[in-house]
Amino acid sequence: MALERATENKSWLVKAEILKISEGLGHKTVYLDLVEERGGRQTAKMRGVIWAKNGAEIREELGDDTAAILCAGSEVVFSARIQFHERFGLSLFIDRVDLRHMLGEMERRKQATLEQLKKVGALNWNKRIPLPILPQKVAVIGSPGTSGFRDFVTKTIGHPSQFNIQLTVFASGVQGSNAPEHLKNALLDAQASQPDLIVMVRGGGSKLDLDAFNDFSLCEAIASSTVPVWTGIGHESDLVVADLVAHRTLKTPTDAAVAVTDIFEEVNYELLHSAQRIERRFKLWNQAQQSTLDQHWKTLQLAGKNALTSRQMELNGFQRILSMQGFMLVDQQRRALAEIEGRCLRSGNQLLEFTRRELHTNLRRMQQASRQQLQSVRIELKRGQSVVHTLHPAQTLKRGFMLLKRGERLLTKTSETKQGEFLELEGNDGSISIQVLPAAND
Repeated sequence: MALERATENKSWLVKAEILKISEGLGHKTVYLDLVEERGGRQTAKMRGVIWAKNGAEIREELGDDTAAILCAGSEVVFSARIQFHERFGLSLFIDRVDLRHMLGEMERRKQATLEQLKKVGALNWNKRIPLPILPQKVAVIGSPGTSGFRDFVTKTIGHPSQFNIQLTVFASGVQGSNAPEHLKNALLDAQASQPDLIVMVRGGGSKLDLDAFNDFSLCEAIASSTVPVWTGIGHESDLVVADLVAHRTLKTPTDAAVAVTDIFEEVNYELLHSAQRIERRFKLWNQAQQSTLDQHWKTLQLAGKNALTSRQMELNGFQRILSMQGFMLVDQQRRALAEIEGRCLRSGNQLLEFTRRELHTNLRRMQQASRQQLQSVRIELKRGQSVVHTLHPAQTLKRGFMLLKRGERLLTKTSETKQGEFLELEGNDGSISIQVLPAAND
């Protein structure tokens, strides 16, 4: 009572870390264990209380950020009155959470992190690392089960072209006081797996939800990574320090997935374009060879005609001589003429046959190269189909997991359920109807 009188029952701004908080904010009295830490050691601890009426007002003010702000591990600033109870002792009765002070503190830490990184020149470290022409091995850092994470995976491996992209997941929490450390450890594990590219994703949220990505230790690890790191964090208007040190910044997880598949589409286009160029060059080469063959044939025909003309002239001369020298000379000249004609025909046939064999060999080589390239593309498509089959929800159900559904809608959080409603629990061998009952402590 003396302490209450000394403080005149006024409200004071208090900054503390939530060690534990009970459920039912806005519906019943909520109790908190509040601590103050310095150097990793607790220096103070006190009990906090939020009446149901104050809890409803706090929920209305914080909106969708309530669960993210008022949770174990969060450091908050709140307005509270000091009261003493004979049974429970000294307590802080909280009537409001000072969100503006928290946002201001968050922005101050963000700017401090940015200044530290600028001093060591870390903003461009990761940007200087060359990206492979075709990053097939992609390490994904995020929280599986969240919408942003699912959007990235679905857009990547569900691409209509079924590209051979090998995704390896490194799960990590993405908000809360321990999120920066978890994200950094996941980044180091991903880097150790030697992927072609690391993608860090996180769906939309409030500025406080994204504060983990302003942590200096995490951002320094991203800048120092020996593998290119892409970020797809939050909404289009969000910008965290992790975006500034990353190799490339995408607005959302979906944009990050599109950027990855765009690389494969460009390479695929280049391959098709190269195949078309090879085909055009082969046609031109084939036409040139055919033209050369035709020219050789014409040359042979002309040479034969010239030879025949020359020999005919000689024959005419021989005929005149024969009239003087007799039939023996005529027979001798005829044999010489036959031999010369045979040589011309053999020479022409040999040249024609050689040209045809060379043309056939080159055509067979081109066909074999085309078949090999088509076979490689088929193998890559089969690998992508195998990944899609493995990640299909039906396979997840076969491994013992079950899906909670409201009609056709899939529920992922217990906070989405309503007391008394009937839901459907779907398993591998069928589904059952269940009813949501109130918790025992309610």
